[in-house]
Amino acid sequence: MYRVTSFVLKTASRCNLNCSYCYMYNMGDQTYLKQPKFMSLETVQNFADRLKSYCENAEITHVQIVFHGGEPLLAKPEYFEKCIAIFKNTAPTLAYVFTMQTNGVTLDEKWYTLLQKLNIAVGISIDGPEKYHDEYRVFHNGKGSYTQVAKAIELGKKYNLRGLLLVVNINIPIEELYAEMKKLAVSSLNILLPDGHYDQAPLGLDVSKLHDKNYTPYADWFIGLYKLWKEDRNNRPSIYFFETLVKMIMGQEGIGNQLMGRRTNGVAVVESDGSVEVVDSLRACFEGITRNDINVHNNNLEDLFEDDTFQLYYRAHDEVTEQCLNCPVFDICGGGFLGHRYSEANGFDNPTMYCKDMVRLISFIQNDILNSLPATSVEELGVEPLVYEEIINSFEEESEIKIDPLIQEKLRSFKKELQV
Repeated sequence: MYRVTSFVLKTASRCNLNCSYCYMYNMGDQTYLKQPKFMSLETVQNFADRLKSYCENAEITHVQIVFHGGEPLLAKPEYFEKCIAIFKNTAPTLAYVFTMQTNGVTLDEKWYTLLQKLNIAVGISIDGPEKYHDEYRVFHNGKGSYTQVAKAIELGKKYNLRGLLLVVNINIPIEELYAEMKKLAVSSLNILLPDGHYDQAPLGLDVSKLHDKNYTPYADWFIGLYKLWKEDRNNRPSIYFFETLVKMIMGQEGIGNQLMGRRTNGVAVVESDGSVEVVDSLRACFEGITRNDINVHNNNLEDLFEDDTFQLYYRAHDEVTEQCLNCPVFDICGGGFLGHRYSEANGFDNPTMYCKDMVRLISFIQNDILNSLPATSVEELGVEPLVYEEIINSFEEESEIKIDPLIQEKLRSFKKELQV
C-alpha cells in the first residue's frame, strides 16, 4: 500500500531567478511553459478536498504541505492567508506542517511576520559565499542575488527561518564555505547533490574520469567538510546530510530521504494547474517523465499510485540495479536518488552517478565513528571497518544476489528508445 504524507504545491510556476543548474528551467524540460503562472485558489480547494478524502481513507493524521515553485513568494501575501484557511477549514482534524522553500530575494519583515503568523516555516536556498552564489543564482538580467539572500537570512533569525538549502559546488573551497556558514550564523543546513545523470553530467563532474576508481571529487569535498564540521565545538550548525548518515551508520532505523536510506519516498507534487505528479526533480532525466493525466479537478490523489514513474520512485530504494543489491553500504546509500541513476541506454538500471563518492564517504564516516569508540562498543554494534578499494573491486565480481528480472525490466522500461 502506498502512503504519501508530504505534498509539494507548485503555487508559482515561474521564478524571478534564473539559476543555471535548475531542473525546472535549465535542464531541458520545457513543460512548465504550459502551466498557469500561479495555482488558483479553486485548485487549492480541490486539492484540499482530495487530501481530506485520501487521509481519511488511508487513516493519515499528519501531513506536510510545502509551498514551492518556481518562486512561491511571487504570489501575494493574502494568497497564502487564503490557502491556509482553505486547508484548515476543509480538513480541520489533520495536523499540518506548513513549510516554504524560497530563494529569499523578496523576503522582508512583512513577509516574515505574515509567514510566522500563518505558522509557515521558511527554508532559503543559497549557494555559498557571494562570488560562488552569484555565479549561479542570478536574476534574469544576469546580476547576482547574494546581497538580497544574505539580508533575508539575517532577518530570518528573528522569525521562523527553518534553515538553508545548498546545492553542492565542489569548486568552492570547503574552508570558505564553512566560514560563510559561520559568518551567517546558520543554525541548520541541508545539502543536496546536483541534479544530473549519465547523459547529462552533474555540476563539477569530469565524465572522462568516471571509470577511474580513485576519482571521487564529491566524496573528497564532503569528507573535508565533515572534518571541519566535526571539529567545530563552537555552535556548529546542524547539517542534516551528515547527521542522517551518522544515525544510519549507528543503526537508527526509519530515517533517510530520497537521496539515501531505505525508506519509501512518500512525496507527491501538485502542479499549478492541479496536476498530481511524482517529484519534479526527475525532470532532469528527460522532458515529460513526470507528466500524466491525473489532476485534482478530476481525480483522487490515490490515482497517482497507478502511475509507473511514481511506483518506481516510491520504491526507489528497494528496486535498484544488481550492483547495489550486492554492495555492503546499500542499506545506507539506498542506491541514491532515482534521477541520478538514469541513462538513455539502460533507463534506471544503473548505480547512481555518485556511486563511488557515496561508497568512499560512507566508508570514511563509518570508520571514523568506529575509531572514536571503545572496542567493547564496536563489538556491541557489530559493525566492521570498511575498505573502499575492496568494495569498489567487488563490483567486478560475480554477483551473489541476482536482480529480479521483473524489476530489471521495470528499470529498463524507461530507456530512451522506448519513449514515444
